Amino acid sequence: MVKKIKEKRPKKESPSFNEIRSAQLKKYSLILMLILTLSMIAFGTYLYMTTSYQHYKTIQKDQTSSSDELMRKMKQMLEDEKSRQATLPPVPSVEANVSAVLENNQSNETTLENNETQATTVVQQTPEEESKTQELSEVHEYQRSLKDNGKIHKPSEVIRKKYPEGTTPKLAIIIDDVSFPWQTRMMKEIPYKVTPAFFPPTKGHPETVRLSHEFPFAMVHLPLEAKYYSKPEEDTLNATDSIEVIERRIKRIKEWFPHIVYYNNHTGGYFTADYNAMDKLVKTMKEKGLIFVDSRTIGNSKAPEITKKYDMFLYSRDVFLDNSLEKSLIRTQLREAVMKAKKHGYAIAIGHPHKNTLEVLRDSKDLLEGVDMVYLKDL
Repeated sequence: MVKKIKEKRPKKESPSFNEIRSAQLKKYSLILMLILTLSMIAFGTYLYMTTSYQHYKTIQKDQTSSSDELMRKMKQMLEDEKSRQATLPPVPSVEANVSAVLENNQSNETTLENNETQATTVVQQTPEEESKTQELSEVHEYQRSLKDNGKIHKPSEVIRKKYPEGTTPKLAIIIDDVSFPWQTRMMKEIPYKVTPAFFPPTKGHPETVRLSHEFPFAMVHLPLEAKYYSKPEEDTLNATDSIEVIERRIKRIKEWFPHIVYYNNHTGGYFTADYNAMDKLVKTMKEKGLIFVDSRTIGNSKAPEITKKYDMFLYSRDVFLDNSLEKSLIRTQLREAVMKAKKHGYAIAIGHPHKNTLEVLRDSKDLLEGVDMVYLKDL
């Protein structure tokens, strides 16, 4: 028999202490790395969720603020639209009543020198308010100033430029109180040059700056303190205002209307009759390169002597066109303006943006034969 020789296999050596320790360290390292990795993922997730939440809150806050601002603007637009609607032209029946009141008032007034019965401000009131409005209008401010203390006073003299003989007479028509788009639309229908005078912008008429850019030449209608008119415009300059107040007001208006140089007064019975007030105003306007035009809403205006003091030529109104809203009487005043232009070489007439006034001017080109219709700056 063949004996099978058993091969001796080497005995398996048991791991040493160092190997066991190394294996344990690797195990613990892996566990620690896993824990750190999970911690970093958890922390990153927390940061992401926190940042996302804050971003969401910020967006929500901005949206709330935007919604509030939008609501505020919508409310403001509604208020402005209500104000604009309140100033739309009166219906014919109301306008007829206004004409009747004005005719009665005119028939009771003493005839003034040179047929100078003067114009009203824009009449937009209800019939119940009309009689009171007429009593406080620019017509009566001028008329009453010529009859203070029960005496008839001669109006201040208008200083005029001299034109060479043979020069075609010139007539400049200014439309005061221009404030709203419907007024500018009607003015653009007039087939000759007419100068609009715009109020500084207020809440009641916020579009005047924009509208002024629609014309090749325009003026600023500057509210000054009245003597016989009780409804002043916002930020009206008063005779007692300091030079600082006047300078701030003129500076602000010039910023609104940097393209306009000529300013004429709205009302101003007290202000233009006060030497010191006019001195401060004209001085300020000259320093800023502006030109004052006297609407002559009071008989004893100090504008002639103040402008002479500062070596500035003064343009002054000759005729008010719409002391009545009766179309035939507006045409009569327009004829008077043409006659004055032919007599003196030029004339300045002032009207207001009443519907009837603008329609008469649109349809009365036949009355203007023999005169050149020009902007005020071209006189």
